[in-house]
Amino acid sequence: MHMRVGQCILLPEDKSVTTATTIDKTSCTREHDAEVFALASAPDGDFPGAEALNRQAETECISAFGAYVGSDYLTSSLDATWMIPTKDSWAQNDRSIVCLARPLDHSKLTSSVKESGL
Repeated sequence: MHMRVGQCILLPEDKSVTTATTIDKTSCTREHDAEVFALASAPDGDFPGAEALNRQAETECISAFGAYVGSDYLTSSLDATWMIPTKDSWAQNDRSIVCLARPLDHSKLTSSVKESGL
């Protein structure tokens, strides 16, 4: 999955979907679910498992949140979530951790969250 910081996305409508192989991108001025605020990479080697990847993602994403959004994570009206490689995508050299900002109440966004102070 090739994502870039500042990209706004639509998440899968089906809430039972926990693994996405494609993500719909959209303009940040249109309704969207989340915005990419940081990218990180997992180290090469054997697949570390979802738990280890989630720990790394949490650390990386929470530490990058304030600089991008312009507010402290703990007081923000936004949540940080992330996408991590699956065992299958890892086998295809996917090491990307994608940090996403989205409203705590999962409502739609209609503008960029960059430096929004939300």
